[in-house]
Amino acid sequence: MTLSLITDRRQEDVEYLLSLIAKGWDGMTGAEQTAFNTQLKGAYNYTDFNRVESAVAYLLPIFADAGYVITTTTKTDWVADDYVTLAEATRYLYNITQIRNAFTYLSTTPASPASLAALNYSSANNIEQILLDAEMLIAKLVAAFFYSGELYLGEVF
Repeated sequence: MTLSLITDRRQEDVEYLLSLIAKGWDGMTGAEQTAFNTQLKGAYNYTDFNRVESAVAYLLPIFADAGYVITTTTKTDWVADDYVTLAEATRYLYNITQIRNAFTYLSTTPASPASLAALNYSSANNIEQILLDAEMLIAKLVAAFFYSGELYLGEVF
């Protein structure tokens, strides 16, 4: 499986969201209402939380198999009516930070956001970029075991 994450949010996405908000629910078309509730890049909603938390849950056993045990708790059943408590926001970002700090990263890997209070499209992109970098780097690390001939410690040929 390859993670399918969003790292291309832009200011235009935020402006589109704001235009929909200005229209009001009754002024939106059915398609706009559906987009507003599920798939706008300019908003951060339950679909984003589910996607990111599912990616974290996917990465944890891969890290563990490579010797990097990360202790986190994930929630992958967010719904539209959910709201994020301070404890959940702290846990959410802690998970990202734990994966980010598991081992050395690329010089281009962004820092983990310190808070969701000031979340913007750039920091939302950063959260998901951290996970994409983690997936790529852990895959390269695991592949290196095979190429180096050190798949099992103490192998005797």
